[in-house]
Amino acid sequence: MIGAVPESATIASRVLDAMPFAVIGLSRRDTVTIVNPAAETLFQRSAPLLRGRPLTDLLPPDAPLLDFIDRARREGGVMSARSIRVASPHITPIDLDVSASPDGEEGGLVLTFLPVSRNVPDDTAAEVNAFAQIARMLGHEVKNPLAGIVGAAQLLARQARDEQQPLLTLIREEGARIERIVDRFTAFETFFSPRTRITNVHVVLDSVIDLAKASFGANSRFELLYDPSLPEIDVDPDHLHEAALNLVKNAIEAVGIGTKQPRISVATRYRAGFRFAGRDGPRARGALEISVTDNGPGVPEASVARVFEPFFTTKSGGAGIGLAVVVEIMQAHGGFVVL
Repeated sequence: MIGAVPESATIASRVLDAMPFAVIGLSRRDTVTIVNPAAETLFQRSAPLLRGRPLTDLLPPDAPLLDFIDRARREGGVMSARSIRVASPHITPIDLDVSASPDGEEGGLVLTFLPVSRNVPDDTAAEVNAFAQIARMLGHEVKNPLAGIVGAAQLLARQARDEQQPLLTLIREEGARIERIVDRFTAFETFFSPRTRITNVHVVLDSVIDLAKASFGANSRFELLYDPSLPEIDVDPDHLHEAALNLVKNAIEAVGIGTKQPRISVATRYRAGFRFAGRDGPRARGALEISVTDNGPGVPEASVARVFEPFFTTKSGGAGIGLAVVVEIMQAHGGFVVL
């Protein structure tokens, strides 16, 4: 049981190492804390020589990247900039698109470096832009299952009794799910390419609730209103798990600190008469509906039209990706999302 936390750290390290673009983490004092192999190539130094060093030791004082980092900290949230020159006496000059995201530590940042799309033909540029968005989605999606792994491991460390066996199972399953996501990412597969199989939706939803209870939803109350007559359906269970997890996590966060205890309701039912786009035009058919509701204040009227846009968020330090991922997954399965 004690080995559960190191296992999650190993998985996180494998995810980082598998990314084909440079990633570095910075403390609030701009000390390098995270380095992946692609970043070693970019900065032309090994990870041991980079970790613990101030970024100002690696770049000249007037480096555009340092100005971008200062601006990202002032403005907060996720920030991107096109064509930033990265160069120093030890770094071959290169122009890169750079994205900065809060890493959870106050003032800490994670920087990703991607090819500048305008330097390539139009069709390739579109592919690079799409790849950049997928990369950011992956970075966001890795955090959700890892939160479950760490949360479950912490519970086990405090209690460590035989009856905690379900949490051990959760750790194994979430670790395996992360590996599947990363494997599919490195093969250039995305949420647009579901691997469907006949799946019990309620089993997937139960797994999501178990994960929430063991981590970010430990203080929440859950109400499950399942229709037991619903048949199994042909979906990608990993993608469905990811979509439901994002919805539940978003609902808990939407309740906010002003409510003593978040109450989350997850329901399923059959809906007849929906019109879906088909090859021969719209056609009517039934649909399986999954709804997630909470006891929070609701979405501000000014934000309703943009709530599903990638990178749009009203949360301080939020990435604005979770609900966009839900939309992509549902559309890939021929479904849709409504507020």
